Amino acid sequence: MYKIHLLFFFLPIANIVAQESLVVQFDVGEKLEYKVHYGIIDAGKAYLEIKKSNTEQYRFKAFGKSTGLFNLFFKVRDRYESIVDKESLQPIHFYRDVREGNYKKKETVFFNYDLSQAETSRDTIALPEVTQDILSSFYYFRSQQFDSLKIGDKIPLQIYLDDEFMETEIFFLGRDTIKTKFGKIACKKWAPNLETGRVFDDKQGMTIWVSDDINSVPLRVETKVLVGSISIDLIKYKNLSSPLKGAKH
Repeated sequence: MYKIHLLFFFLPIANIVAQESLVVQFDVGEKLEYKVHYGIIDAGKAYLEIKKSNTEQYRFKAFGKSTGLFNLFFKVRDRYESIVDKESLQPIHFYRDVREGNYKKKETVFFNYDLSQAETSRDTIALPEVTQDILSSFYYFRSQQFDSLKIGDKIPLQIYLDDEFMETEIFFLGRDTIKTKFGKIACKKWAPNLETGRVFDDKQGMTIWVSDDINSVPLRVETKVLVGSISIDLIKYKNLSSPLKGAKH
């Protein structure tokens, strides 16, 4: 399962413990599109969009699909949706419908903060104090302030998936400038610890470049897997709160 989550949402950067107050710099109407490469093969695309749920909530939506030659031998059609509180960005409802080769799964979760539990059709588990699902965590991460971080600092991660909360950590690697289709963009670099043995060949085999501006948009992901490598690049965006720092338009 980690392989597809990596391909389409690269969310091991998920649910951090907040370091400072949240600064939400995105809004309804934002759209992001990514292209996934497995080596030299076009493997898939991912789309993320923010819609309005009501005046106090965001509805985050994501769709990932395999394309081209990759689609012939491993077809993927994944849909994710997360409804969150606008101020805290805590998830309220989470839904996913994944179809990955012969594997299919649907999941609906309700985060009950009054009872401190996550409720699904299969189980009820204790809810940690700081909680995100695999999609809401993408936006929660973007709303953190990391200006005081030093190279080598690490941040604990925690994310809900498959009736459990997984814990890991992500390391800050410093600042960088990368060449993208939008021009040269200033970035922050991150490296999460990853589960090894099934997909990844080492614990810190992934590097994530996030725009070093108020948008905090992941621009590129590069990682080694057991066979080959995967790269993910932002190819289109719409309705960002501010132009990408260093972008040509």
